[in-house]
Amino acid sequence: MTRDLHPSVHVGAAWRVLLRDLALDERAVLRRAGLPPTLLSGGGSHISLDDYYALHDAVDAEADDPTLALSAGKIVSLELFDPALFAAICSPDMNTAATRLGQFKRLVGCFTLDVEVGDRATRIGYRCKHRPDVQRSRGLSEVVFLVAFARRATRHEIAPRRVTVQHMPSDAAPYRDYFGCEIELAGEFAVVLDAADASRPFLTHNARMWETFEPLLERRMAEADQSRTVGDQVAAVLFELLPSGRAQMKDAAKELGMGPRTLQRRLAEENTTWLAVLNQTRERLARHYLRTTALSPAEVSFLLGFEDPNSLFRAFQRWTGTTPESWRAEG
Repeated sequence: MTRDLHPSVHVGAAWRVLLRDLALDERAVLRRAGLPPTLLSGGGSHISLDDYYALHDAVDAEADDPTLALSAGKIVSLELFDPALFAAICSPDMNTAATRLGQFKRLVGCFTLDVEVGDRATRIGYRCKHRPDVQRSRGLSEVVFLVAFARRATRHEIAPRRVTVQHMPSDAAPYRDYFGCEIELAGEFAVVLDAADASRPFLTHNARMWETFEPLLERRMAEADQSRTVGDQVAAVLFELLPSGRAQMKDAAKELGMGPRTLQRRLAEENTTWLAVLNQTRERLARHYLRTTALSPAEVSFLLGFEDPNSLFRAFQRWTGTTPESWRAEG
């Protein structure tokens, strides 16, 4: 099984700074999340994506504050800076900054920014590469961060054209006041900026500084890319391709910039096959959809790229020995 089917997230010094700035007790948060008390010590640790979501849930519970994501999203401590953030700060405008952050996130970690620059507006969407949902406070704080970042870099009180969230905060008023626009419930955490605001000059623009940090950023991305197996990369690509019905090897190969035969050969070198990675990815996603959503098996079948619901039924019985409905009821 490829590593990307069990993705991990690094937590360490940045989390210690965040908890300190939020005035939360580190040990209490870790205890509530069921994680070791020394998790954030030293160079930190890698934890599963499920544990990472549990850590965020523990922060939510420990803080017991409906405006937690608002506070967290505004925190940009010097102790949290890394080459990617510096690269964004040195950018000429938000379009460039978001694109640079998106390129970095795409290769490093489990989350990414999808940036769409248009003539009238720029949309920046935040998502998890390995599951369809984003933990409530994490997603909302990222949207807050993007707006705070744009305002800080331009020294202009930018108001988004639109903000969408997967989970509506229990008290939306403070967020509406902060953004200066309504918050809409949708299938993603995203912010839409007017083209004029997205291209507004950054007062922090520094081309020479970018030249300094660009090699560091490229090296980190190259190291991250090299550490991922081809199977990892195929699994990540399938997550995006499956709902569109593009579940053929040629589609994944095209996304990875290689031919189908090359992809097949490189998977064989890792002692796996296209079919194995496809089935493993579908099984993991099927379990997730059935466990965490109210989607019908027919809808899940569509999201997994099956031609008809009966295909999911047969595959699920091979994976679990039972039907999707029975497995969901037992869970």
